[in-house]
Amino acid sequence: MKDTVSKILAPHKKKKIVISVSGGIDSLVLLDILMELNYSLVVVNFNHQQRKESVTEANYIKDLCKNNNISFEYFILNIDENENFQSVASDLRRKHLIDVAKKYHTDVIVTAHHLNDLAETIILKLSRGSNLLGYAGMQQSYYKYYMYFIKPLLYVAKDEIINYAKKHNIKYFFDQSNLSEDYTRNKIRHNVIPYLIKDNSAFLTKVIEYNKNLSDAFNFIRNETIKFLNGSLSFNIDEFLKLDEALKVDVIAYMLEEHNLNISTEKIMMITDFLASSGPNATLDLGDNLEFIKVYDSAHIALKSKILPFKQQLYFDKENILPNGKVIILNNKIEENISNPLYLCYNNKVQPLYARTRKDGDKLYFPYGHKKLKDFYIDKKVPLNERDNDILIVDNDDNILAVLGKYTNNHPDLTDKLILIYRRK
Repeated sequence: MKDTVSKILAPHKKKKIVISVSGGIDSLVLLDILMELNYSLVVVNFNHQQRKESVTEANYIKDLCKNNNISFEYFILNIDENENFQSVASDLRRKHLIDVAKKYHTDVIVTAHHLNDLAETIILKLSRGSNLLGYAGMQQSYYKYYMYFIKPLLYVAKDEIINYAKKHNIKYFFDQSNLSEDYTRNKIRHNVIPYLIKDNSAFLTKVIEYNKNLSDAFNFIRNETIKFLNGSLSFNIDEFLKLDEALKVDVIAYMLEEHNLNISTEKIMMITDFLASSGPNATLDLGDNLEFIKVYDSAHIALKSKILPFKQQLYFDKENILPNGKVIILNNKIEENISNPLYLCYNNKVQPLYARTRKDGDKLYFPYGHKKLKDFYIDKKVPLNERDNDILIVDNDDNILAVLGKYTNNHPDLTDKLILIYRRK
């Protein structure tokens, strides 16, 4: 087992290794092996505040590190009882591990997941749905967030870890919650996995083969995904719809991953159907304040736009601060370096002027007649979220004098002119 760990971590031999140590047998065995291999280590321990024994375990690990001149970092995780505990805890652990790695100027993070963990995860993913990588269970090593995440024991069975601990007299703590069958993973651990091993003694070997085959297939498809997206997180819908189904699935999965969203088969299929069948300007709620946005021939994920309708009077010769944080200045009596000024036509008798957001029934004037603002947007293929954020300048009769950046009214009755400056505060 020591040779396995050494081989996997060989490319990082000269680096400091950040290792997550819980106090259980798996992580303390891995810590012992890394100490034997003379790696420079930083041990990170997390207290999830679920067991009173956690403090005792943390103190033991802290003393062990002190006695072996190993850096030690300790984190107490505060998780709201209404949140998904496992998901939030995983996100917090990853965040803290990355922060610790940055603190110690390294890019290697090691955890003690083993072969039985891998088998459990595969069965969980098969029951709940995922993408190709999810069905593979875990990766032995991957690079993300500018960090190498490595699981040196991923192809090592639990029994081998237990035997190593006995042989080397490694002290460890047992988490009683692992016996509870209130959690699906524990049911799989105590019932499904033992049955499958009893039915086929080579079951765990087959798990390794399965993991490697799916990982290889995933890596090939993921490379094609990256080529298709070409450094962007948006894509042309027509080109997307021509892709092989496996590649479509991974493109969507990749975009969800990049926005830290959970992946499921149902969600991926829902997005694919949305792209194929929805109108030219449409959105799909993804949760977590994000939405999949379809804008004519392109698609991307973005924060939900917060529409804040307003109408605000504009005063001459002063800064008019709008709700969006930007400033409008009317007239040219304020000294500024003006590039590409907007010359606004208006009727001095129809004052005051206002800035506002769009509303139903808005019309624009053109020499050939009037056109609905909605039709103007459609002709110009203006995205829906952009329309909601546009600033309109209107007079006291609510005639539209300008849609900033897109339109100005040149009706012959508008005989007065001013300079309008629109900028950040």
